[in-house]
Amino acid sequence: MNLRIQPETRLSVLLAAHPELEPRLMTALPGIAAVRSEAMRRSLLEGTTLGQAAHLAGLPAPEFVSAVRAWAGEEEEEAACGPGGHVPLPPTPRPDWAAQFTPRFHISADEMLAAGVHPAGKVRQCASLLGPGEMVVLISSFCPSPLIQMMRQAGFEAWTGEEAPGRWESCFRRATEADGITGS
Repeated sequence: MNLRIQPETRLSVLLAAHPELEPRLMTALPGIAAVRSEAMRRSLLEGTTLGQAAHLAGLPAPEFVSAVRAWAGEEEEEAACGPGGHVPLPPTPRPDWAAQFTPRFHISADEMLAAGVHPAGKVRQCASLLGPGEMVVLISSFCPSPLIQMMRQAGFEAWTGEEAPGRWESCFRRATEADGITGS
């Protein structure tokens, strides 16, 4: 079955085309995995889209759909800088804070995605633990533009740049720093 994975794709349709994704989806969606009744679970899978599942997983739909596409081995659009066909962020110079802050957490997006876990939750969790002068560093093989935008909307400063071909570094810090270092 040739299926283009989209936010409106029903979980039942996705699993019919890619049954190998069920363990990863159930890990990402513990609420559905916990349903013991097979009939009820089947009903939930038939009625739930990937976009709705993203909400259940606590992730932005574009990020969740991108992860599912990666799990399924679906090719991304060539014009994109990352999974999901997202428009690249305009290049910006590394801000002073990203050069001077101490990385408290290092996260590999590619390792997490390969293990079936989306990095957005880990980035948010780590960012919430940051103190003054600290940052989270995310390394990925793609530009995580939806994650950057999500963190900015959540009140964090974020920067990303391609440090080498196919190696993106993204830095996150609390938006209000009393250290006097500015720049976004």
